[in-house]
Amino acid sequence: MKRFVFRASMIALVLVLALSVAVSAAPFQAATTKTLSTNYTLVNMGTQTASVVVQYLKEDGTAWAASADSTTFDIPGNFGQKIVAQYFDSTMTPGKGSAVVQSNQPLGAVVQILARNQTPTSGAYSGFTSGSSKLVVPLVLKNRSTASGLTNSQIIIQNVEQTAITVSIDFVPQSGYTAYTKSGITIQPGSSYYWDATDEAGLANGWGGSAIINVADTKKAVAVSNLFSGANSVQTFSAFPQEAATTGWVIPLFTSRLTNGLSTPVAIQNVSGVEIAAGGITMECTSTISTPATINLTSTAALPDGAAYYFNPVSDTTIPANWSGACRLTASQNVVVFVQMRRPGVSDETGAYEAFPASSTNTKVVIPLMSKRQANGFATVATIQNLDTVNAANVKLTYTPSPSYTGSSTPIVLHKTIPAGGNLIQNLRFNDVPEIPNGWFGTLVVEADDAQPARPLVGFVQLTNYLGAAGDTFMAHDAFTLP
Repeated sequence: MKRFVFRASMIALVLVLALSVAVSAAPFQAATTKTLSTNYTLVNMGTQTASVVVQYLKEDGTAWAASADSTTFDIPGNFGQKIVAQYFDSTMTPGKGSAVVQSNQPLGAVVQILARNQTPTSGAYSGFTSGSSKLVVPLVLKNRSTASGLTNSQIIIQNVEQTAITVSIDFVPQSGYTAYTKSGITIQPGSSYYWDATDEAGLANGWGGSAIINVADTKKAVAVSNLFSGANSVQTFSAFPQEAATTGWVIPLFTSRLTNGLSTPVAIQNVSGVEIAAGGITMECTSTISTPATINLTSTAALPDGAAYYFNPVSDTTIPANWSGACRLTASQNVVVFVQMRRPGVSDETGAYEAFPASSTNTKVVIPLMSKRQANGFATVATIQNLDTVNAANVKLTYTPSPSYTGSSTPIVLHKTIPAGGNLIQNLRFNDVPEIPNGWFGTLVVEADDAQPARPLVGFVQLTNYLGAAGDTFMAHDAFTLP
């Protein structure tokens, strides 16, 4: 979701980084047996060169030494890019922790979590520039059997204050399970706390529900959730600040049992303070490529405050199969929404992204990292949604190569039309965008075409491997939007 609050002067961009920098390092916790490493991509949203300083912190709040080129560097203006890979940093010792990034220009950031030199496990999420005293997580599971295998949650909470904070987590159960509160969690400034479902004695095996993270004394934090399934899969998504809750959300891509197995369950958490009656949540979806052209879904059960409801095409066969489109979700009270991407029974590949408030008026979408058919199989797919339900959006897409790209440094500009309420997909896995050469990587900016009316836009990106490698090589994260 759009979590970047850009201001003039020095800003702090807070990244929740679960870092493991050597294959000999211990895994995060018992939710996965994998040894995980990270990299992050920064994109400069300003017009001037960004002077960037990064502080790395261990779990206990002490400094975590890193190489000079990972801690102090410049990024060119006008959507310049910098990729920092912890697994290539010979100074950092194995472990996990967090990072705080400071810059004199507004930045966007995306973090990738990878199991390198193993059967792949992959997740991705966007960084943060502000926190909240109340954060919500729509889906939490402990040793739960699912169509994707045994599933466990991990929640990483980072302190964005200059002093220590005290945190509690309320676990709101699905029917048949018991509520539980974990309290007395202390987190040092800038550092992260790792909660793992498999280590939580207060939750029974098979437990399912949602979570509410409360920070004492109106102090603030941010959080990310990893949902590990089976031997290799992980879905990574951001916790939502209470301030993000609203009654209208848009979903750029909703799929139901495609021929390649992809389905996108939608999780909706009630953050209103009151119960939402049955029928109080609806989702209207439109497609230009599937039949029927529209589908409409309605909640069938009451939703207590703090609890979650799911539109799940994996198990709900009343939702048409082989269907793909964009959706608009409306609730009678404030909710938050995120989308899972799963291929159960077909592949270990999973991903997740946060839905967008339907009220967004931003007209520019920025994707920090786009990549076409790298030799190692890495490639991306961007989905852009037009929030205007009446008018088509005529857009200009500017692909700006990374400074590290060895080909032409000239941006590539394309011109497209997005139907009213519909989406546009830029698939760099194959040759669907022939103007972009194989091996290209850089940033993508989508905005109103020259002399055309600006329409509100949102988007997200899938990070994939087109070589069909075993395990989970699939990630997804929200793009950033600007006025």
